[in-house]
Amino acid sequence: MGSLQGVFDWDFFWGTFGFILQLVAPFLMLVIAIFAVGLLLVAVVNAVRNSRN
Repeated sequence: MGSLQGVFDWDFFWGTFGFILQLVAPFLMLVIAIFAVGLLLVAVVNAVRNSRN
């Protein structure tokens, strides 16, 4: 079985992957932050609801 070194241009692949990751990272962090705030809000609402009972 031969080496895949000549089949793929790994420098180009990792460069492109890093560039796409840099583009997507802020939007991904925004989605994760919205999700985390939603979970926190649900936890606070449940805690307040449980304390009244």
